[in-house]
Amino acid sequence: MGAPERSSQYHGCAIPPEVYDIAFGWDPQPEVNRLLLLAQQAGLKPCSVLELGCGTGRLLPSLQQTVPEVVGLELSPAMAEFARARCDADIVMGDMSDFSLGRRFELIFASANTLRHVHGDEAIARMWDCIADHLAPGGIFATDQELGFAAEAEKVGRPARWMLSRGAVLVHVTWQVIEPPGARTRCCTVESVFESRLGEPRGNWREQFTLRTYDADEFLRLATADGRLRATGIDEIRDPYLVRTRVEKAVGRMLIVLQRSAPA
Repeated sequence: MGAPERSSQYHGCAIPPEVYDIAFGWDPQPEVNRLLLLAQQAGLKPCSVLELGCGTGRLLPSLQQTVPEVVGLELSPAMAEFARARCDADIVMGDMSDFSLGRRFELIFASANTLRHVHGDEAIARMWDCIADHLAPGGIFATDQELGFAAEAEKVGRPARWMLSRGAVLVHVTWQVIEPPGARTRCCTVESVFESRLGEPRGNWREQFTLRTYDADEFLRLATADGRLRATGIDEIRDPYLVRTRVEKAVGRMLIVLQRSAPA
């Protein structure tokens, strides 16, 4: 059984990548189609895409069917190796709060709650600086985030549970907020438990980590602080639909889109 991991600094997911990949192994195509639609709405047909915190690379093969150049940035060596084995996208080891790839992309994105692993004012400011530096003029950044400070506090004691299988392997996941976000740090503590009950590998892995919590107005203020990025949309995700939402109503799972300013 894996030992709990808890730190003020995120070092990448400690769950075995083959178990993690099953646990989050739902169909990537709807998410990929949504990203490509967002790019199209911004007048783009992206030739280059960067995913921040790509994990096991679940979305990358589907993106490669349409986009010529696909790059994933991943902090965990084990996750990065798993992603490299599944596709020939360029997987770069790195921290999304401080990275320099020497090039720009027309589309950058982060999947569900990935950006929330970055916390601390300096790290958050660096992250947004890096995102703006790596976006081509007119390019877009999209992120799937759960928003709402009070809503996050209400999750304590109300775990989410699901099961997914692949072949003979069945993985059961319990995900719960165990400490509500603090007024000063604005961070909550999350515990996840992964149980592989059939097939191999079989075991039980437990991990604790910190997530930064945002209300929508604070998230957008930080993202657009230096003026290079501007918010172009915030939508509630009601799979398979997107519902355009006002900032003051943006609580729950949201898709947020920002665009890099083009030169005058």
